[in-house]
Amino acid sequence: MMQALVLSILALSPLQAVAPSPDKAQPGAALELTMLRLYDGGILWGSVSGHDAQSLHVQRLDNGGFVKLPWARLDPVLAEQLLAQYGYVDRSGDEVFVEADRLLLNDGTDVIGLIVNRTATELWVKTAQRTFPVSMRTLSGAATRVQAPALDVYTREELYQAELARADLKSAAPLWDFATYCERIYDFVHAVEHLDALAKLDPEFKKNEVATALARNRGKAQNQAQLELLREIDQDRARGYFDRALSKIEAFVAANGSTGLAQDALKKKALVEKAREQRLRERAADAWHSWVSRLISAKAREPQLTHEAAVEWLEEGIEKPLVEAVTAELVRSVSATVTPEQVTRYWKERAGGRWRRASYGQGTFLLGDAEARKGLTKEDTPAAATSETDSARADLEERLQRYLAAQETVRAARQAAAEGEESETEKFWKDYGSTNRGQWMLAYFAEHSGEFQLRDPQFSNCPDCGGSGRREIINAVGQQNRSSSGGAQSGSTGGTTQLVECPACNGIGVIRRVNYR
Repeated sequence: MMQALVLSILALSPLQAVAPSPDKAQPGAALELTMLRLYDGGILWGSVSGHDAQSLHVQRLDNGGFVKLPWARLDPVLAEQLLAQYGYVDRSGDEVFVEADRLLLNDGTDVIGLIVNRTATELWVKTAQRTFPVSMRTLSGAATRVQAPALDVYTREELYQAELARADLKSAAPLWDFATYCERIYDFVHAVEHLDALAKLDPEFKKNEVATALARNRGKAQNQAQLELLREIDQDRARGYFDRALSKIEAFVAANGSTGLAQDALKKKALVEKAREQRLRERAADAWHSWVSRLISAKAREPQLTHEAAVEWLEEGIEKPLVEAVTAELVRSVSATVTPEQVTRYWKERAGGRWRRASYGQGTFLLGDAEARKGLTKEDTPAAATSETDSARADLEERLQRYLAAQETVRAARQAAAEGEESETEKFWKDYGSTNRGQWMLAYFAEHSGEFQLRDPQFSNCPDCGGSGRREIINAVGQQNRSSSGGAQSGSTGGTTQLVECPACNGIGVIRRVNYR
C-alpha cells in the first residue's frame, strides 16, 4: 500500500531519468533516502548523489534513474537550505552588526559610533577610522542605541582579535564557523588561512563547501581593496550620503575599467540614484510643511505687520522664500544636486501624508461673512466639476473672488489710513498677538494658496454668543413713584432687552478651522 502511494506521488513529478554515471554514484554505495519537496507541491523520494551550482543530483527511488534537478524546481525554503549547506550561497554580504550609539546633530546629520568618554561639554565617540569629540551644543537630543555595521565601529583587526580570543579552533566545526565570520568582516586572508587549516584537520568535513569557500575567498583576497570600497558605497547609500557614494562609484569605474567589479559598481549607482530620489521626495514634503510654519511664524512676529500686508504677503510674497528655504535644507541634508524646480515638482507629486489643522480663531470674521461661513451648510458646498476644464474654470473663479475680496479689504484699510483713522480690522489685528496672527495666516495660506489638499472645514460656535452672532443686553431703568400727596411709595423697576453684535466674533458666530495636507 505504501509503495503504491509513493509511486502515485512520483507520477506527479515529470522528471526524465538519465543513465547513472560513475562520477555521480558508485555501484553498491549506500545513499541516504530523502524526501524532497518540490516547487509545485509534489514530493520526490530519492537519494542525493551530488550537486553543482545549477542543480541537485538525485537517484530516484521508483526507477533507480538519476536526474539533475534544477534548484528552481525545489521548494524555495528547501533550496535555500541546501544551497547554504553545500556552500553555494555567498554569505559575505551578511555583514556583522553590533550595538552602537547614534547622536543626532542640530544640522540634521548624525554620528554613529561608540561613546567611550564623557566630559561636561563633549562626548568622545569611537569609529573604525578615529576617536573624536562631539560638542554637547551640537546635539539635538539624547544618544540612542542602534544596530550598526561592525566595520563602521571597529577595525577589521579589532574584530578578528576579539573573536579569536573567544573561539576554540581545535575541531572542524568551530574552524568552519570562524572562517565564515572572517569572510563576513571582509578578512579574506584569515578566512583562507582557517579554511586551509580545516581541510588539513578533517578533509571530509563539508568537503565541497570548504572547497567552494576557499576558491571564493582566494578570489576576494585578490580584490580586497575594491570589495571594501563597494561595501563603503553600500553603507553610504544606507546612511543617506548619496553624493559621496556616487563620487566613489565614478572613481571606482574610472579605475577598474570594464571589469566585472566595475559593472557591480554601475549597478550600485542605479540603486543609489533611486534611493536618493526617494529620500528627496520624502524630505521635500516634510520640509515644505516645516518651512511654511517657520516662515509664517517669523512674519507674524514682525511688530509693524498689518493685516493688509499679511494677506498681500501670503498671496504673492511667500512662494519664493519658501522654495528657496526647502531647497537649501535638501541641499544640506540630502544632495547638493537638488534644484528649486525639483523641489516644486516633488511637492506637487507628493502622495498623501498626515492631515494637519490650522484655525482662524476669533479672527474668523476677517474673512468676511460669506467666506467665513462657507461650507457650514451643505448648500454652500459647490457641485463637483464634470471635467478638467470645468475644474480649472471653477478654481480660477474662486481665486478671482478671493482676490477681489482681499482688494476690497485693502481699499478699506487704505481709505481709513488716508482719513487718519485706523480701521477696526487693523485695530483687532494689532491686538491679536503674534501667535494668533501666525495661526490665522497659516489657515489662510493652507486654504487659499492652492498648494494643499483640503478636507471640509470644521466649525465651532463662538463661546460668547453660542453661534448666534448676537448677544442679549438688558438695559435696566430704575423709577421711584410718589403719591399725589407727595409721600413716597414703593419703588418699581423696568427695563428693555436689546440684541447687539457679539464683540468676540464680530457677528460671525463661528470659528473656522482648516484641515490640510
